[in-house]
Amino acid sequence: GQCVAIDLNLGCPQAIARKGRYGSFLHDETPEAAYDVLTRLRNTLPKEVGVTAKIRLPPTEEDAQAGKLGHEFRFVSPQTIEERVRRLIDCGVDLITVHGRTRFENKVAVGAANWDGIQIATATAREYSGDIDFPVFANGGIEHFSDVQKCFDHTLCSGVMSSESLLEQPGLFDAETIAMNGSGILERQLNYADTYLDYCTLFPPLPGSLGIKGGSFNVARSHLFKILHRYLEEQPDLRSWLGNQEMCKVQQAKELISTLRARYSELDEEQLKMKSSWNDNSS
Repeated sequence: GQCVAIDLNLGCPQAIARKGRYGSFLHDETPEAAYDVLTRLRNTLPKEVGVTAKIRLPPTEEDAQAGKLGHEFRFVSPQTIEERVRRLIDCGVDLITVHGRTRFENKVAVGAANWDGIQIATATAREYSGDIDFPVFANGGIEHFSDVQKCFDHTLCSGVMSSESLLEQPGLFDAETIAMNGSGILERQLNYADTYLDYCTLFPPLPGSLGIKGGSFNVARSHLFKILHRYLEEQPDLRSWLGNQEMCKVQQAKELISTLRARYSELDEEQLKMKSSWNDNSS
């Protein structure tokens, strides 16, 4: 099919991005290189092919004083979200996505998303570009369907995206998948897991994607841990079974899902409500 747009991800905070000096590390430490890439893309690609960028909020002096940035961090201009947005628009980007956290707010250090920062980015993009509808997408802090409208209202953004929460609840943006009782939520998650494994059979993950040992099943394993998280927390033996390297086939994972379904099928709705997993806010 035809390429509609090319996005430069300047938001990745993972260790692999640190090693390769890309993602948020490229934007924080060598921003001019990032802007050069975007400018060249815009100047080279046909106008009908969009150029977009995803960024994080820049670390601040306040973050440094609070001890959030570690000992090796050094500031490189631009240091404010307003400056970052202006530079991106100067590069000719057609859309900006802003994650409301710095690269240091990751994994165990993750905190609440800074929607105020995204609101500033949205206002800056529209004022500086002269386009009152310049598209800015918000990322971060979207854990439940109800968070979507809250984010729109707070940031005045054009669109909302999610990443981590979608790994557990792929139907996060579908209101019909939210208002469910305990058994409905259980079946929803088990069906997600079953459907995902069916796709793995049709389109196997690349061997070695997450290490040589375990082959491509390591990819499936990591997704199943996300999708079934709330129930595996209540069934430690099944959690250990999924984590065991001897589980390396789709059929074995299907058996785990069947076992999980059988265990919870013995519980009525009132018993399910006694479990921490029954509520969509439980994860």
